[in-house]
Amino acid sequence: MIKDDVLMAAHQKLSDLRSGILFINQAVKKIQMALALVEEKLDEVDFIIWIAPSGFLATRSYMNEIKKNNRTFRHRIYFYSIESVSVSDEKYLELYNLIHNFKIFCVVDESITIKNTEAGRTQRLLSLSSKFSYRLILSSIPLTQGLIDLYSQIEFLDTRILRMNENQFGHIFMPSSYSNYLVIKQWSRPEDEQRLFEYIKPYVLGYDFGEEIEITHRNQYFELTPREEESYNDEKNLFLQEREQVAFMDVVQNFQRMYTLSQNKLEALRELVKQILARGEKVIIFIKFLDEITFFKESKFFGDVKFVELTGKSNKRKAIKEFERHADIMFCTYGVDKFGLDMQLCNNIIYFSQTFDYKCKVEGLDSISSKGIARKLNIYDFWVKTNLEQLINDNLERKKNVLSNVCHMITKEEALRL
Repeated sequence: MIKDDVLMAAHQKLSDLRSGILFINQAVKKIQMALALVEEKLDEVDFIIWIAPSGFLATRSYMNEIKKNNRTFRHRIYFYSIESVSVSDEKYLELYNLIHNFKIFCVVDESITIKNTEAGRTQRLLSLSSKFSYRLILSSIPLTQGLIDLYSQIEFLDTRILRMNENQFGHIFMPSSYSNYLVIKQWSRPEDEQRLFEYIKPYVLGYDFGEEIEITHRNQYFELTPREEESYNDEKNLFLQEREQVAFMDVVQNFQRMYTLSQNKLEALRELVKQILARGEKVIIFIKFLDEITFFKESKFFGDVKFVELTGKSNKRKAIKEFERHADIMFCTYGVDKFGLDMQLCNNIIYFSQTFDYKCKVEGLDSISSKGIARKLNIYDFWVKTNLEQLINDNLERKKNVLSNVCHMITKEEALRL
């Protein structure tokens, strides 16, 4: 239940600014507070437009929660998927005509998905933002890749907040520096994060970053065998041979494939999964390459133990149901939408192969902890001792620290008002 004083303060801010942000990582609470804010403004608008990822809108529990909390105005709410706004001219024009002819309260859920200014979805929503009577964005977390994630979200709220383009934003809040690998990177400093927060804090209408579960995090590091190291170096040289220029992510993809199934790492996985199953528990293993699943399947790596796959090609509901009822192991690729799928009874995650995308790792965690059923969660990060893995690790730690700093500022600001 949302406290009355919290709602009253949020209502007042929204009345003054006509836009705001809710950073709440519990879906039910986020929806309840958003609709409570909408209801307060019903006399000032004709319709509500609710924009969210298609995976959310296709999930029964998500839509039921919205219906449960908007009984008095459900006939005035229109739903659009973020993807349809991006790719469908018909949907975009329909949305445009609604905005042109009526007073609209717009809610964008998972606003982190409109962080890329080059994406069609972001450009189209930014082009319409000033035409909404009220704008409310919702997100479980403020950012995943760094402060740049906030730029488009802030621009959607009001272009007068920053009064700068994206390049200016980068130069001001994310100064350039050289990494240990002599690559130019733009990373923010705590003082930059604090300065940006001063801009957005009037627009933060509510937050809740609370964890419902106890997390134990373990990093495990593995050496390549002498033969694997020799093979890895030979394959690297062969890949780079006669290439005058290389795309960084192509290098990452190819180099990671060369060592992802290294011997010491595989032996550790077999032993760890054996221990988990012996405790009568389930485990989700995140992998980056479908080749890895093929290997585990064809080699009968886990013997007769049954496992399921959750990839972009899977029937997600069927895979989850199979995992809950009949299988103790699930292989999952990064970035697969799992919203609303109940991962109960699983309190172990293994990140077998790593990704630069911190958002994918955060979402992977949310899929298990979203309903608070697994009170204890064990996370195992597998790292191979290569310079590339160290680069990925350093990059993820930076992103994690920026997110932690911003969340801390938001919660501290609220505490100072008590």
